[in-house]
Amino acid sequence: MKPSTSHQYRQRLHKVLDYIYAHQQAPLDVNTLADVAAMSPYHFHRIYRQMSGENINATIRRVRLQYAAAELIRTEKPLPKIANQACYTSLEAFSRAFSKQYGIAPSVYREGKQRAADDIKSLRTELPPIKDVSHMFEVEISQFPGLELIGYEHKGDYMGIGQSFEKLFIYAGSKGLLNQSTRSFGIYYHDPGSVESDELRSHACITSNSPTDTDNDAPTPLTLPAGTCVNLLFKGSYAELEKPYAWLFGNWFPQSGYEPGDFPCFEEYLNDPKTTPPDELLTRIYCLLR
Repeated sequence: MKPSTSHQYRQRLHKVLDYIYAHQQAPLDVNTLADVAAMSPYHFHRIYRQMSGENINATIRRVRLQYAAAELIRTEKPLPKIANQACYTSLEAFSRAFSKQYGIAPSVYREGKQRAADDIKSLRTELPPIKDVSHMFEVEISQFPGLELIGYEHKGDYMGIGQSFEKLFIYAGSKGLLNQSTRSFGIYYHDPGSVESDELRSHACITSNSPTDTDNDAPTPLTLPAGTCVNLLFKGSYAELEKPYAWLFGNWFPQSGYEPGDFPCFEEYLNDPKTTPPDELLTRIYCLLR
């Protein structure tokens, strides 16, 4: 594919991803998305699958169910309303799709995850800590070597950063920047419990030492600085990542004798959400220390 053609196709598919994330609670048919991409509906499927690594229906389903999982944890909305927001015509259809993706019924998922969140909250607010919970997550203190990255900025709810990652991987794939050693990171600049969701800022990144691209959709070069850091490994859905953060800052830091450094937390994603069940996802959370 010629560079100019590749650039045009990326821009078209970026528009499609923007449309999906902005209209995930509305019907999304292939003809509409092909129109957004200014492509023939006969060929849109193939182009999207080749450049993104999955078919368009899988992307739509994954985005909707990920937001549904977050709503189950964060809100008390009735299940039928969440099912309707995810564009399922019945609670039964939603439950089947959610159970297939997450391996558990949505009602059971909500009960278990909210109870776990309440347990973390009680540990954070109890003064002094009621017990030593250093075993809750395995923590490592290590030297982070520093890395050069490229990334797209995301503004808004952190649960929406997948939109920027989808675009980044389309870009990187079209430029031949992806290989077995490529690593994926998210940098998060604010505490979502203290800052309004529409003011949150983050970056979706991959490792790259390539020269700066001149295309107008080129990602921004970024650097993760070298230094001593604490890190922990979390296994589970991205919708649950507030839990290890609450434990790390509410319990581990006050008991550790360490202080966080002057750089935002960042996460490394160790497996592919397109092919990994949500409860099997592995995320390593890093915080540089003073």
